[in-house]
Order: sequence, then structure tokens, then C-alpha cells
Amino acid sequence: MPFKNKDILLGVGMGLIASLIWGSWPVLSKFGQIQNVTSLELTILRFGVSGIILLPVLFFHSVSLRLLCTKGVVLAIGAGAPYILLAMKGITLSSSAHFGIVAPSCMLVFSTLGSMYLLSEKLSKQRILGVLIIVLGILFVGLSSFHRMSVDVFIGDLMFVGCGALWASFTLLSKYWQLKAWVATAMVSVVSGVVCLSLYLLHQDTTFISLPITTVLMHGTFQGVFAAIVALYSYSKSVTLLGAAKGAVFAALVPPFALCLGVLILNETVTWVEIIGITCVVVGMLFALGLVSFSQKKEYVSN
Repeated sequence: MPFKNKDILLGVGMGLIASLIWGSWPVLSKFGQIQNVTSLELTILRFGVSGIILLPVLFFHSVSLRLLCTKGVVLAIGAGAPYILLAMKGITLSSSAHFGIVAPSCMLVFSTLGSMYLLSEKLSKQRILGVLIIVLGILFVGLSSFHRMSVDVFIGDLMFVGCGALWASFTLLSKYWQLKAWVATAMVSVVSGVVCLSLYLLHQDTTFISLPITTVLMHGTFQGVFAAIVALYSYSKSVTLLGAAKGAVFAALVPPFALCLGVLILNETVTWVEIIGITCVVVGMLFALGLVSFSQKKEYVSN
């Protein structure tokens, strides 16, 4: 199926960049916990750095304080500090593997449903089938990790459902309000940066005291520059170019990327169950993006 214009190619590329960075996030965050970096410290690094870097963007685009305190706060709840803190808390109760499974799949479902009712987007049979295959693949990836369930794990998984709902709200509202990708990214980072500054002032006696400067710089760069700015901008741009429902599909690539990076960085192993799940995700993405169609026009060749 040929692409109609360059916007589709750019949207797909931006979505892949965002997925790769977000797939790295649970792996590098887990690596940070191994290095004794707390969830609060990772959150402060993420939005403290990105908030400072992106503050000039708000001035350049003449974003009013009223807009920042209304739509900016709503977007920051969906993709900012509350989302990260909820995810981190859920990971402590459950696991990073469950986060990679539950959060993206729930976000896909909520975004798809929301795009129909809030944005009046029409969903083709191919896209609906693609989303179903993606969700099936994500669940299949986590099949081996759901055999043990406790109260803490259940509560943590419910938090991941909440994370999916929060991120879907950012996906839908940034499209509904027709905000520029840089503006949406900057508002999330600046509002969350203010929240993180308050958290740091409350815990300054116990925060960043025993961490080496190299560790702070490494996680500050990844969390504050790549995860908070590059990934969120790429995702926002993808949503702008492809639409909320199609842009949300790239979140399904987070588990496969996380699994591959886990093998490379944390020496984790990949089972055949996970390989089948990853295959389902890729096939589902092709359907959801409209790159695979049920019916193809027949070509008649005259002799």
C-alpha cells in the first residue's frame, strides 16, 4: 500500500523513535534502582532537567500562564510527574514486566475508544483487528509472568491500568486541543518540573546525597533529555501526523524493545512465548497502521 505523503513516513519514524526510548525506560530505570537511585530521584531528574531546557519554548510560543495552569496541568497529569510516580509505585508492588504489558495495552484500548467518541475518528476493520492482535501479543508476552498473583501485585497492576488511562488522556487531549508538539511537550515538562522542585525541597536532606556525579549525569541525561523531551516530542508529532488512534499503536512496541534491550543491558533471556508475542505485536501494528489490507484491487492485464 503506497504512502500518500511524507507526513505518514515522518509520523511512523517519530513513533518508532518514541517507542525505542520508552522501551529503554523500564530497563534503564531498573538499572538505576540497582545503582540505588530512588524513584523520587529519577522523577526529579526527568522533569527537573527537561523543565529547565523547555521553559524557553513556552516564552517563544507565547504560552499564557492561564493556558499553562489549565491545559498544561491536565496534560502534565497524563504524561508528567503523576504518571511517572504512579508507574514507579506500581513497579515496586508488581514488576517492570507487568508495566510493559498492562500500561501500553490499556492505553491502546482507551485511546482507540476515546478517538471514536472524542475525536469522531472512524476505525476501519483493519485497525480494529490490528489493535486486537496487538493486545493479544502484549498479553502473550506476559503470559509466563502472570502465574503468581498476590494482593500487592494486583494493586500494582491496577496502577498500571491507571497509567494507561492517564497516557491515553494525553494522547487524546493533545490532538483534540490541536496543540503543537513542542508546546505540549514543554507544558508537561515545565508543570511537572515545578512539582518536582517542590518535592526536592521537601526531601533535600535525603535526596542525591550518596549518588556519584557520573550516575546523576547519566540518568539525568536519559530521563531529562531523551525520555522526557525527545520521546514525548516524537510521540506528540506522531499523533499530530497520524491521528490519536494510529499514534497510540506505537506504544505497543515498548514491550518488544524493552525485552530486546533487557537482553543486551541486563542479560535477560527471551523465551519462545515472548517471541510469539512480539510477532503478534508487529503484525498488529501493520494492520493498525493500514499497511496491510483485507482487500486488494485486482489488476487486469489486457493482452
